[in-house]
Amino acid sequence: MPNHLVTAATLTEWLRRSGGIGSGAVVEIYIESEINTTISVLTFLTATYSPDVPTDVPRNLIVKAPLERLPVRDHKSGEAHFYRSIAPLLGTAPLVRCLAVLEEADDSSEIMVLEDLRTTHGHPQWPLPPSITQCEAAVDALAHIHAHWWEAATLGHTVGQFHTVESLTSMVHGIAAHLPGFMDLLGDAVSSDSRRVYERAFGGSLQPWLRITDARALTLAHGDAHTWNFLFPRSGRGPTFLIDWQLWHLDIGARDLAFLMALHWYPSRRRELERRLLQYYHERLLSRGVANYGFDDLWLDYRRCVVRNLTIPIIHWSRGMKPEAWWYRLECALAAYRDLGCDELV
Repeated sequence: MPNHLVTAATLTEWLRRSGGIGSGAVVEIYIESEINTTISVLTFLTATYSPDVPTDVPRNLIVKAPLERLPVRDHKSGEAHFYRSIAPLLGTAPLVRCLAVLEEADDSSEIMVLEDLRTTHGHPQWPLPPSITQCEAAVDALAHIHAHWWEAATLGHTVGQFHTVESLTSMVHGIAAHLPGFMDLLGDAVSSDSRRVYERAFGGSLQPWLRITDARALTLAHGDAHTWNFLFPRSGRGPTFLIDWQLWHLDIGARDLAFLMALHWYPSRRRELERRLLQYYHERLLSRGVANYGFDDLWLDYRRCVVRNLTIPIIHWSRGMKPEAWWYRLECALAAYRDLGCDELV
């Protein structure tokens, strides 16, 4: 969606239909920039409103649209569905305010209008890790989200879809089919022990994946919870936000934690902070009413999710991403697998 399609008139229409500006109008917009990601077009703009628009409507906005026309989605998945139907149940912080999502019947049903928080929030420059304070803020944000939907009766009904043994087995086998080509590409850049890890993980019972067919401790997971999908307050005070919800799904909370730490942090930092942050996460869950889930349960689930991280570098490679997107993740994933004794889980 080129930025010339975002006009004061179209933005007025979108915001009115969402109820965000009443009968008011956007009288002028200034488009600051447009950024293409691998899947989206992000248009950053400043809006000027008519006097009758409520004063709490933010002026700094992001219009997010798919880079290409998307295939028809299941009505219970996708980022637009998340902001339309799921996010309002939790509210802002740790979710960014969404001012408009076009209706599913519309041709532009994946377009969202979100508040732009860049003046007050940011994240470390890639590939620098988050500070300890930011780590705790990220973990607290995840605990907030996970506790809200922890074993909720709505899961699998109005919120997301349950996994089955068949669907998970098919998914893992589909990823594993790329393993020979992946290993051929790497040649002797990957050790014989690393090859053995992969063969063992994919050739076993797949229990780390099948764990999520058990509803115990099931919740809503972000699915892409790396450092750069968090927005931390620049002042060091205030809420932290979690953005980019296109991969949300039902899972155990430990999935997001293993993705955040074991897939993206170099071993020395992960070893220093991993258990401490898991304990902090567990404390935050308990403070929000989660019961019958001990730290040992969390630790086991986390290790299972460390096994599941092995799929990510293969997925990235199979989709044509460059080595700088997956090589260090491969090394991090393998190091965590070994450090945490994950052989016994497969």
